[in-house]
Amino acid sequence: MITCDTKLSRKKPSKRYKELLKEYVKMHSSAEGMFDGKSLIKFIYIIDNFLKSNKCKTLLDYGAGKGTLYTENYTKFIPKLGKPLREYWDLDIADRYEPALPEFSVLPDKNYDAVVCTDVLEHVPESDLGWVADELLSRADKMLFLNIACYPALKKFADGTNVHISVFNPVDWLEFFTAKIKDYSGLSIYLFFDVMNENNKAVTLEGFKIDHKPRVIQLQQQEET
Repeated sequence: MITCDTKLSRKKPSKRYKELLKEYVKMHSSAEGMFDGKSLIKFIYIIDNFLKSNKCKTLLDYGAGKGTLYTENYTKFIPKLGKPLREYWDLDIADRYEPALPEFSVLPDKNYDAVVCTDVLEHVPESDLGWVADELLSRADKMLFLNIACYPALKKFADGTNVHISVFNPVDWLEFFTAKIKDYSGLSIYLFFDVMNENNKAVTLEGFKIDHKPRVIQLQQQEET
């Protein structure tokens, strides 16, 4: 079960959130090629289908990292795409938000048809997950796409803390967002979970959709990553 501190907000996050943000600012500035946004690669075609079925033309990537796939440097990771993500997804607007990078550190104060958030929520302290989830949901008019890792990462901070600071099972996340979506009408949430299999390999489980009723619908199973 995910338990948040309802007194926290963007203006007043937890002390731990502020400490972690400083760590990520250091990591971004000291390691070229880190946090390039390549966690999106395995979901490009899945997200494309969801964007088209929901008739989305504007998108916010929340926690985009450097967002390389949105630039002409996309060829570094997936040259067969043929064009940057905004063009590939046929979007009018594709904005990026990344609090640890100065150029993307201001969260746009507007709504989008779609919000995408991959490899982010497991890095947010549990106490802050409530207000972060509200930021995601309040900016999405039609759909929110989430990919969440449900296992400890290999990387650790200097103090020994695992970088996946909020590790919960898929059921916990589904219950959390099923409760959250009740405050947001006309919105669908698509969730894909990464877990460790019996061979200690990260795999992406089946996807789920939470609709506005709210109702949880299991989507087709995904391939191993």
